[in-house]
Amino acid sequence: MKKLEIACFNLSSAKIAAQTGADRIEFCADYTLGGITPSKHDFISLRAYFTGPIYVMIRPRGGNFVYTDTELMQMEEDINAFSKLGADGFVFGALTIDGQVDLAANGQLIAATSGLPCTFHRAFDSCINQQEALSRLESLGFNNILSSGGMKTALDGIENLRSAQKNTKLNIITGGGIRSSTIVALARQFETEFYHSSGIISGDIADATEIIALKKALALC
Repeated sequence: MKKLEIACFNLSSAKIAAQTGADRIEFCADYTLGGITPSKHDFISLRAYFTGPIYVMIRPRGGNFVYTDTELMQMEEDINAFSKLGADGFVFGALTIDGQVDLAANGQLIAATSGLPCTFHRAFDSCINQQEALSRLESLGFNNILSSGGMKTALDGIENLRSAQKNTKLNIITGGGIRSSTIVALARQFETEFYHSSGIISGDIADATEIIALKKALALC
């Protein structure tokens, strides 16, 4: 069954996603930065409200995905804290300065998750050699990759998504510009378990009508 993951950049959006049937929530903060680590207070409120799976974004700042030792230490501490608060999984990604998957940094973070599933986020689309990146991510123990196929939207990047899917055992989560108006065309051309959308029409709050429309559209595929 095709499922819908909603990226929520605030508690209000997460509650809307929960109310309208999101199969999973990716919880983060700050839409303008593309998502960073949310507050623990907001997560506690969401965890009490939503019994479904919540994956937490672990990203200390916007910008690139090359992190200092201090930033990695903070990310590790955040993983430990959210694990204790009931997170079901984590979303993160660290690259080297030359655009490769950082084996040491990601290995450190995965070790901190104590076996909870991990998604390597759209840092994947910034990798200079995606085939090598796929091999590294498999060896590290990631479960999923979130990608638009390196393009502005997942629909534009569908051929790259297909190529990645053929060359990895990891689950490919499609994300990037997915809305109710495009999800049917995407899902009919690219078969995967989770389709990823913010459900945002304007501003930074998810739109309930749009999420319902996304769910209905996926059910047709």
